Amino acid sequence: MIARLVLALLLVLPVAASAQPRTFASTFLEGSWGLRLDGSIIMRWDLELTENGWTGTWVKPGSFASDGVRFGSITMPSVERKADRGQALGDWAEITFDDPRPNEEPDQFRFHLTGADRAEMIYVGTGLPPFTLERVAAGALLGPFEQGKVYGAGRTAPAAAPALSPPPQGPRVGAPPVARPPAPGPATPPPAQQPPPPDDEPVQGPPAMIGR
Repeated sequence: MIARLVLALLLVLPVAASAQPRTFASTFLEGSWGLRLDGSIIMRWDLELTENGWTGTWVKPGSFASDGVRFGSITMPSVERKADRGQALGDWAEITFDDPRPNEEPDQFRFHLTGADRAEMIYVGTGLPPFTLERVAAGALLGPFEQGKVYGAGRTAPAAAPALSPPPQGPRVGAPPVARPPAPGPATPPPAQQPPPPDDEPVQGPPAMIGR
């Protein structure tokens, strides 16, 4: 009888040790969260805590343009991406979505409960201010969207924010805009005395986000 109890404990303990600890905050952080601007849900994240850590999905428009505060040029239907990995950082949930394009950095988000129906989200590595999310129903649809409307237009844009239109071959989400060196003045020294042209320098300020 004792041998059977010991065997049962040996089978249960490894599972319990590997389980992700659940806290009051993490319990209420589970669920669906939406970024709502001007009455419309721009994006939605569904968070789930498993034994191996956090996981979830990211639902966003098929394409959009943004400076990290305002969102425009939104086209539907929406697309859904499954998290590639996730982890708990104290009371924060971090989930990561790998970029399918070669040599691109993943999209990484951190979520923290701030109220019964409010959460804070940080888009890691972009330098953007935190986003405020609200709890929404599971499977809540994005929108509604009006053609040509810029959502969040009344919010304060980051300094040196780019225009809300993606370039023909725009940089990755989060890549800073680039300033070209000025053209040389009229008094140009002979070629042999010209210094090498300066390298491109990024414009200071938060990066642009081009939807993909």
